[in-house]
Parts: sequence; structure tokens; C-alpha cells
Amino acid sequence: MTTAPIHIHTYSGIAFDLRAPTPDMVRLEDIVHSLSLMNRFNGAARFPYSVAQHSLHVAELLPADLRLDGLLHDAAEAYIGDMVSPLKQVMPEYKEVERRINAVVAAVFGLAWPEPPAVKQADLAVLAAEREQVLRPSYGPWFKDFPEPAPITIAQRDWMAVKQEFAEAVQAEMAGRRGLV
Repeated sequence: MTTAPIHIHTYSGIAFDLRAPTPDMVRLEDIVHSLSLMNRFNGAARFPYSVAQHSLHVAELLPADLRLDGLLHDAAEAYIGDMVSPLKQVMPEYKEVERRINAVVAAVFGLAWPEPPAVKQADLAVLAAEREQVLRPSYGPWFKDFPEPAPITIAQRDWMAVKQEFAEAVQAEMAGRRGLV
């Protein structure tokens, strides 16, 4: 593997190096904007359903000390996209890039690293609910073992409303961690 930087352009206009991300490259503005516009399931949902909306649902299932972790558990996707899980299984280099970005995001926002099991469980419970409420019936195998679906109701929402709620939720959690709330 070459060590030359491979940059993407972010919403805020920075060059984000996918091979060697650094804390100064991680911006909340980029995460909030990108995840609010990024559809889950490669767009194969009944209605537009963003990663940010998914993350809000994950956070609501978690105890207060893990809500920020839940809100930002998919933050790396702001830089590398929301690749469908079956494709991730055959892309080990993608998984390594994702791991490096997640580690930097965790350092920037003071998240637990590696991701706590409770966050992954909430993520899977929301996925189980999404499978029932967001997706059409699936006729092929799934590559996940599903827990019980989260007791949530998922509805189509305007992306700008989701963006605002997501930004406010992240900022409130960050302020709470700094003792400002």
C-alpha cells in the first residue's frame, strides 16, 4: 500500500485523508450534514431514511452516558459513505479505513473506543425495527443475527428537520459531558 494521501472533499471544504485521518480533519459540521443527507440501505428503503435519523433512534435506546456514542456510532460514514454490510464483508481494506476513522472520531469527541457492546446492541435493535418498518420484505438471507426490534416508530421526515435535531442532540450531549447542562 502506498503512503500517498487519498483525500475526499467534505461539506466544510477540508481535505480529509482517508489513509491517515487526524483530529483536525474531523468536524461536527461535516458529520451532521453528511449523515443527514445519506440514505441507509443504499437507498432501497420505502422512503428517504438517513443515517442521522437512524443514529437518533440508536441514541434514544441508550443510557445517558452512552448517548453521544450512539449518536456518533456511524460518524465515519460521513467520510466513507454507508456501505451495505454484505459488501463490507468482502472489503477488508474498507473496514480498516473505517476503523481508523472511527478511532480518530472517538478521540475527538471523547467516545469509548472500541465501541461499547451496548451501542452495537442498540444499533442492531434499531436495524431490526428498520427491517420491519423501512424496508420492503426481504426474500434473501440477511447477514446479521437480529435481536428483538427496538420499540420505536420510524416515519419519513424532512432531512433539514433531522439535521437540526441531530445537530442539537450531539451538541447537547457534548455540553452535558463538559458539565454545561
